[in-house]
Amino acid sequence: MKDFKPLSRDEMRTILKARRALGSITSIPCTSCHYCTEGCPQQIPIPEIFSTRNLQLVHGRVEDGNKAYAALCEKGPSAADCIACGQCESVCPQKIDIIEKLQEIAELHA
Repeated sequence: MKDFKPLSRDEMRTILKARRALGSITSIPCTSCHYCTEGCPQQIPIPEIFSTRNLQLVHGRVEDGNKAYAALCEKGPSAADCIACGQCESVCPQKIDIIEKLQEIAELHA
């Protein structure tokens, strides 16, 4: 920190511009911490399911997201298996409306 220099106004503007651009991307802000899965009575792989949806939302890879979701569901529970117990939401550090997101994903794949 001996040679520390604060960011210039131009650098701060660039960071603000990047923050705005990233903030405009629609996504499920899951960090894959898996706190939500530890007590899930249905053993739903929530972060992995969210990841398949984010392929579509963030990257526009709709077909890849559909294939990834189908492959995931062949191995185990799907978003449609959620019983809305709320355990996942009570421990989510991102405060994601997990039940609502799982219902939306289930409807997309019904």
